[in-house]
Amino acid sequence: MKKQSRFLARFLSVLLMLSTLAACGAKSSDAVATDSAQSTGSAAMENGMGMDMSTTTEAAPEAPAETMETTETTDSGEAGGSTSAQPDLSEQKIIYSADVTVETLEFDKALDALDQMITDLGGFAESANVSGNSRYGSDGAVQITDRAAYYTIRIPADRFREALDRTGSIGNVISTTEDAQNVTSQFIDQEARQASLEVQEQRLLELLAQAADVDTLVTLEARLSEVRYEIESIERNLRNMQNQVDYSTITLSLYEVAVYTPTASVQRTFGQRVSDALSGGWSNFTRTMEDLFIGILYSLPALLLLAVIVVVIVVVVRRVRRKRRGNRLPPVDKGDGDQSSQN
Repeated sequence: MKKQSRFLARFLSVLLMLSTLAACGAKSSDAVATDSAQSTGSAAMENGMGMDMSTTTEAAPEAPAETMETTETTDSGEAGGSTSAQPDLSEQKIIYSADVTVETLEFDKALDALDQMITDLGGFAESANVSGNSRYGSDGAVQITDRAAYYTIRIPADRFREALDRTGSIGNVISTTEDAQNVTSQFIDQEARQASLEVQEQRLLELLAQAADVDTLVTLEARLSEVRYEIESIERNLRNMQNQVDYSTITLSLYEVAVYTPTASVQRTFGQRVSDALSGGWSNFTRTMEDLFIGILYSLPALLLLAVIVVVIVVVVRRVRRKRRGNRLPPVDKGDGDQSSQN
């Protein structure tokens, strides 16, 4: 029994030692594998980062300091999980414009009021056209009636609303159409494009100073001319957009009328609608007949002359036809006539 117990104890101790050694070997192999994997991954990352950095350095131009600061701010904001706030309305580039139609009973006074409004608001008339219909008086003098004025007005953007409100003091406002165009994104894109072209221009100048080959000089100068032309074009576009943003545009049409166009409420009874239709139709008919009668009076001298010419032509044509018919009739034989009477 003692021998068996000793053998069993030795056997268990050997098994315990073998299991301990196996566990230590597994741990060491796992550590070696982990270390090798980590070293391999870090080396691959270093190689990849080196390739990316070299490629980026060679291909992309160096961004300006302001652009880099903006990028860093955006990245930090995104990393923090905060949403970037939209720019205020005052910081946006918005082009305001409007179309206004006005009637007036006193055309000259309305024009004076319009010019005074433009001066008071610090604007200017970009274009102005005044026209009318010519009418000849009994003494032969020419009179202008039914006058109309077409103005394109530029008003500072901060006084655009005030200008629209003051159009009611000129006359009877028939219609007003407003429009607002946000060009903020276009402005930002143009500025970014301009900054990139300026960086290209600086690098081309540096390369041009170092180039010694004639072909290289010609190529660099040609590309430099293209870049400068694009920069100047962008600057012109930016100035034009900024001018349109700073000064709003109002297209105003002013008409001289005898009576203001009446306005009616939207909610009308059936009888009111029938009455308006009858009165409107009769007014249109009488106005058409008046215009027709006046047109006939204007054309009366020409119509009389035309009638005389037509009468003369008809008389001449009838005489010619009579002569032709007389020449075509056969001559009458008097002897045959006598014999027939004797028989």
